[in-house]
Amino acid sequence: MPERQLRILGIGDGRSLNFLRWGRRLRQRGHDVHIVSGRISESELDGLVAHDVRELEPLTRIPGVRRLRVGSAIAALGRELEVDLVHAHYLLPYGYWAARADLHPLVMSPWSRDIFVDAEKGRGRRRALAAIKAADYFVSNSKANERTTASLGGDPSRMREIIWYAEPERFRPEKADPELRARLGWPDDALVVLSLRNYRPYTNLDVLVRAFARVADDEPKAHLLLCARGGPTKPDLEALVDERGLRDRVAFHRAEHAELPAIVASGDLAVTIADTDSTPASLLETMASRLAVVCGHAPSMDEWVSQGEGAEMVDPHDEDAVAAALARLLADPELRRRYGERNERYVRERLGDPAEALESLYFELLAAGR
Repeated sequence: MPERQLRILGIGDGRSLNFLRWGRRLRQRGHDVHIVSGRISESELDGLVAHDVRELEPLTRIPGVRRLRVGSAIAALGRELEVDLVHAHYLLPYGYWAARADLHPLVMSPWSRDIFVDAEKGRGRRRALAAIKAADYFVSNSKANERTTASLGGDPSRMREIIWYAEPERFRPEKADPELRARLGWPDDALVVLSLRNYRPYTNLDVLVRAFARVADDEPKAHLLLCARGGPTKPDLEALVDERGLRDRVAFHRAEHAELPAIVASGDLAVTIADTDSTPASLLETMASRLAVVCGHAPSMDEWVSQGEGAEMVDPHDEDAVAAALARLLADPELRRRYGERNERYVRERLGDPAEALESLYFELLAAGR
């Protein structure tokens, strides 16, 4: 257990599982964790104390004015709580909010699109640079993330890779649900292709559906499970599924946190072909569940899998390549087994206790007076 309890303020998206998992892990270690956000999921806080940024002061309730006041409002909250440390998750907008609040020590966690895409130009770049300049330390989730952070001015000597959001301890192959196929109305011998990516343009699920449609003609056992919390492209994907006549072969399912391990372990292979990525939890948790992967070339993915080493690697927009990779894995159970075993072994060897690692870093920063 920790040498003393810390009071920690997290700034991030209060509906993001990745952010909430950070807080929950530290809460389980005995720390007093507060979060501030413009989006709060009350049902998923699990002991975290949430502060709605819109309720911090009267002016933060007014859109347009809020962005001018959010920094000082968070600063006042931090002083009132007497927090030991602040950890901002994602540069935009939350890292920028933290920079404006000027509370220290300040740990910053750049993510994926915020640093690979949003920070490239314009106002997003200016705010990302301000967030990076304000940070005392960076917690990253990939070497690709660290390289990009350094290119924007981050000090490489003040970076540590800690993957706090994946839960490999919950994801294991033996958790497979023997009734899942029946509940979906599929035969017991269905080969389940699983996607855990949200319905967004950059996750390329339209490419996956079109590629699957081609494979389904030759492999009658193949079924596709699109398992996500939501996103704006879902109606378009449903229309595409109907257009291709795949309603009996494709299922859309919103999985809650508790049921995810059983769903993932019940798949035969997983697909992740997003344009940008920085060590997504979905990849690590499918690996921990002993699944083979069809994986798109994107930042950080080759830090975990490569062609022939746990995955079939593809261009995320190449429908032909995705279809060929699906066909290869669906037709070869031995290849799926070999990839899956490699993936489970690799992810368990690399991932330790993230809460202990975060806690250790926080105490180091406090001892150093940063």
